[in-house]
Amino acid sequence: MDNQVTLTLLEMSLLIFTAEAVRSFMGKYGLPLIVGEILTGIVLSPFALGGAINMISGTDIFSLNQYVLFLSEFSMILLIFASGLEHGTSSIRSAGVMGFLGASVGAVLPFAVAFIVYKETLGFTPSLIVGTALGATSLAAVVSTLMEMRLHGRAINYLIAASSTDDIVDLILFSVVLASISSTGLTAIQLIRTITFYLLAWVTIFLVSVILIPRIANRIGTQYVEEFPFVVLFGLTAIMTALGFSPIISAFVAGVALAESTKREEIRRISETLLSVFGSIFFVVVGLQVDVLRISFNVLELGLELTIIAMVFKMIGVFPFAYFSLRNFRSSLAVSVGMTPRGETGLVVASIGESFGAVSQGEFTALVLMAILTTLLGAMAFKRLAIWLEPQ
Repeated sequence: MDNQVTLTLLEMSLLIFTAEAVRSFMGKYGLPLIVGEILTGIVLSPFALGGAINMISGTDIFSLNQYVLFLSEFSMILLIFASGLEHGTSSIRSAGVMGFLGASVGAVLPFAVAFIVYKETLGFTPSLIVGTALGATSLAAVVSTLMEMRLHGRAINYLIAASSTDDIVDLILFSVVLASISSTGLTAIQLIRTITFYLLAWVTIFLVSVILIPRIANRIGTQYVEEFPFVVLFGLTAIMTALGFSPIISAFVAGVALAESTKREEIRRISETLLSVFGSIFFVVVGLQVDVLRISFNVLELGLELTIIAMVFKMIGVFPFAYFSLRNFRSSLAVSVGMTPRGETGLVVASIGESFGAVSQGEFTALVLMAILTTLLGAMAFKRLAIWLEPQ
């Protein structure tokens, strides 16, 4: 076996073990688990403690080689697949008009503000990626609070449904951004045609998948339930990447489609088992890519600015529609705060943007900092306001 492969397996084992230990510590004090995984990567990166360990041992135990990046992408696909599997189409339907509008405006407003603010300083393409990363919401940081306080009622239903729809809106937005990036140099009409093609292709593939895949899944024998989801996942990924889509789009569509089958629970158990091992890898590798020695004042300033834009304009975008739906100021404010943390989707967008060369190392680091700060601040604020979500 190649020595690099052996070292990569050792590196992954150490990273997963350490991340789990840090997760346990974070969970004990009610802190967001995703932050612990990112911090594990930052500390053990080849630019920090990992580099010192490499120097002492005389081997590259902690590195960012092609195998590490491959496992990171596999972890990313699993995370988005699990998100789609959890949401299904029921979340889209249950959001209602106000939930859909709140999710849409809550995703588009931070995107638009970031694009307008940074178009001149960062450039057209980086500002598109930065804006998209600011759009998505993650409920991972507040789920523990919901479970701990056993909250229920209309406000909780709105929060969950709107957050689910928010992911979908941001993924569609990301498809449009990728189309815009790949269409550099085209005329306005050609660009509109390209974007229209991607939107129509996305909707067509989504509808066909949601109709056909569950029917096929319902007919297969139980002995194939472990293998079939991955045929669907990676088959759809192969088709959609050939059309120019990101793997995270196909992973989400595959998850949503399989969620409509009668074998949803069996597939979910398989997904949870895989995520228990591989789920943390993506976030740890995001941390691995952060060079702490190159974090300048400008990067910190950008990270703080992005945090403010992400939180303030998410709340502004969500609050009016939450209020129209709930007719309660305090509940609507709590829901708006609950949607401020950024998680999987935002970090995935940042990671893909960095791998494409669309954002610099500094901009990527600022986005990671934004994800950490919004998750910490959003989760802590939501925990204080969550009592407002109790049914009256």
